[in-house]
Amino acid sequence: MSRECNLRISTPDDSRKTNDTTIRCDTFDFGTTRTVSIIRGKKDPVHAGLEEFWRGVISPRNRYSRGFGYRFNHVVMIKTCPVVLSREGIRYQLNGKSYSLATICSALARLTYKSCFENNPEVLLSSLYSTLSLPENVRYCLENRAPYHFIHKYEKVEVRLNVVQIDDNMLAMEISDGVWGEMTPKQLDTFCNYYHLGKSRGSWKKLGPKYLFAKLLGRRPTISEEKVMKAFLMQNRTQDMVEERALQLVKDLCEQHNGRIHAVYDDEGVLQTMYVRGRGYDWKLTNNKYKSGIQMVSTYIWQPNKDETEDIDCPTWEGTEVEDGTIYLNNDIWEKKYWRGPICIDNVANNSPLGDQFAGRALALLNDLITVKMVSTIKGYMIHDANKYRIEGNEINLRRMSKPKQ
Repeated sequence: MSRECNLRISTPDDSRKTNDTTIRCDTFDFGTTRTVSIIRGKKDPVHAGLEEFWRGVISPRNRYSRGFGYRFNHVVMIKTCPVVLSREGIRYQLNGKSYSLATICSALARLTYKSCFENNPEVLLSSLYSTLSLPENVRYCLENRAPYHFIHKYEKVEVRLNVVQIDDNMLAMEISDGVWGEMTPKQLDTFCNYYHLGKSRGSWKKLGPKYLFAKLLGRRPTISEEKVMKAFLMQNRTQDMVEERALQLVKDLCEQHNGRIHAVYDDEGVLQTMYVRGRGYDWKLTNNKYKSGIQMVSTYIWQPNKDETEDIDCPTWEGTEVEDGTIYLNNDIWEKKYWRGPICIDNVANNSPLGDQFAGRALALLNDLITVKMVSTIKGYMIHDANKYRIEGNEINLRRMSKPKQ
């Protein structure tokens, strides 16, 4: 039954390219080729797609997947790294140790993706055990702070709390100014399941500030401690922190790429427009105030409306003045060069802040000759070859763009 399966992992773009690896099992047939698609809207679409693939293989609940079934014990080779997967009753095991299904799927997802670029079995196995040492939720909290929300004046307030690892099996969370509470990785994992993933399981859910204080410190806060804690939480609201960090990223990009990226702000300091000088073309990004989610920023390219190499007769009509840079054709005015668009470019992840969407597109368009090969919707707006039409002078001179307010 042993047959090597070529696993193709889709890349998060329009190039239709894949990163490939192999999986093999002597006691289970994966087939010859399987494709893993990304899951749009997730924070890591590739990782989420791999997690879903392994969940379909391991969990018996998906009746339509080619999975292992209710009881199994298989040795699976992921490229050159062997892993033992088994299920007895309701318990799942990886290499002889029990873990939750989510932890196993996340660990296998990371191992599978790493195997696309690594062949050494020692490196792959070390990477697997490093991933298993902390649950995925705990890693997320250490890297991005722990998400938490509570109700204040009948409104939901979302905040982020600092988390640090203080021991091999202990973490600390800052819930007030200078006040830290201890949690085990398992407790933080359960906490994050509710406040990050929305799963209503365990005892770490629907905790108001004073109940969170009591659960971490073993006593209820005094009135003054509760007031200080709420003030601290209000200062760490998620949206405020994310927007501030995103706008700082934009300012840093403008300084780092001075002369190639310039931002324009309105009187209230809100980012409205960004001009980008790519390697082959000039671009304009604008604040799309009427959309949210994956298209908060509109993209335009500086190109002619019609191919100027065409031999077009330009008649002169009585009372009509022929302006420079304009072609008159059938009583219609065709501008030779202008901002073409908006070009449909979606963010893979939902709810990215405005500053991040500006910055992400700007970085991609700095290397536009590569980006156009990955984003298929851009090509239809390109009339001429690279560097044939560039912005010169007037109101769109990149070196005269408004600087952000200090």
